[in-house]
Amino acid sequence: MLHPGLDWRSTDLTFVKKRYSAFFKTPLDEALAKIDPSELVLCGVNTHACVRMAAIDAYQRDYRVVIARECVGSNNELHERVSLDYMDGKIAKVAGVADIIESLKSSL
Repeated sequence: MLHPGLDWRSTDLTFVKKRYSAFFKTPLDEALAKIDPSELVLCGVNTHACVRMAAIDAYQRDYRVVIARECVGSNNELHERVSLDYMDGKIAKVAGVADIIESLKSSL
């Protein structure tokens, strides 16, 4: 179920994931291949598990990965911090939403 406050539209692609990574046994690879993005911005819950696994899988597929700092969360603050520290500058760039928006504007 999607959060009722999410700005979701019927034209948005939606996939149900049943494991930590959004890439595992979902049509995400095929959908991304059609639009051929160079960069993925990730957000979500369970930073130390779901976001981390999706980021690693995206990195393994040669995407530039950005994690929106204010748009991730975890029930374990220590594991979240360790995971973000581990990923930042190695497999992903952890950035604030304002910086991500500014970067997207400048790339248009």
